[in-house]
Parts: sequence; structure tokens; C-alpha cells
Amino acid sequence: MSDLNLRKAVRGLMIDPLDRVLLAQMKFSDGFEGWILPGGGMEDGEDYRQALIRELTEETGAPDVFVGPPLWHRTTLFPGIGGGRWDGQHNTTFLVPCHEFEPSPSMTAEELAEEGMVGVRWWTVAEIRDTQTDVIRPDGLADLVERVLEHGAPAEPWDLGTHEARRS
Repeated sequence: MSDLNLRKAVRGLMIDPLDRVLLAQMKFSDGFEGWILPGGGMEDGEDYRQALIRELTEETGAPDVFVGPPLWHRTTLFPGIGGGRWDGQHNTTFLVPCHEFEPSPSMTAEELAEEGMVGVRWWTVAEIRDTQTDVIRPDGLADLVERVLEHGAPAEPWDLGTHEARRS
């Protein structure tokens, strides 16, 4: 896997006082439709926390973002992203405890749609676990959230491995 060109990316597990998780709804021209943790690619010169604060502000409008410890790493292979620049993405997900807020992205709806994002909303763990119609990534997110809620952040981030992108 060392010969792959992977984009570094950050994601935020945003959990409010009601133990709800904020997810972004994505819809891509290749047919993928589903919900993921907000975040995205790192820009040149950014560290993980700077990139995550920028991404969460753009996508959710979260006020006063506090970036906690890293929770897990996950690599997703999907050749052709970024106009063919990347073979996939290596995500580091951070805990982002937050107050309940109404999502209000700083990017316009048109700008978000250009990146494939068409919505954002709060989900309970039960809703994540029980959905029969919505695709939610990463697989097993409800279990991961429950582990974090019960035990807190791990001493070292979990390695969720490498996954091929599934478009449905």
C-alpha cells in the first residue's frame, strides 16, 4: 500500500450532551449516497486540528469547536478522487464534544453540493444502528460511538484498517 497516493483527511465525531452524533449527507455523481462524519482533506501547511476546525466550520457552522483526542484511523481506497490525484484517503477521526446547535454551514449550499454534501443532521446511536434505508459510514459507527460514550477516548487511536469504497 506504500505506492498508493493517499490524501490525508480529518473527521470529527461530534457528540452533543444528548449523545447524538452529527452526520453529513453525501451524494456523489458516481451513485454513492449516504451519511458520513463531517470533515475532509487537509490543505498544505495545516495540522490535523487546524484542518478539522476549518472543515467543521465550513460544513456544520459549529461554534467554538473543541478538538479532542484522536479516536481512530481508517483508510478508504477509491481511485480517482480529487480529479484523479488520489487513490484514496487516510482519515483520522477526532472526538469533538459539543453543545447542541443548529447546523449552519459557512459554505453556501451550492459550494457544499459541489463537494457532494447535501445535508447535515443529528442522529441518535439507536437511529444509526436501526436505519434500514440509509447508508452510514464507517460501517459499525453505532458500536464505535457506544465504545467512546462508555469508555472515553482510547489511549492510542484504533486502527480500523483499509476498506474499498462501496458505492451503495
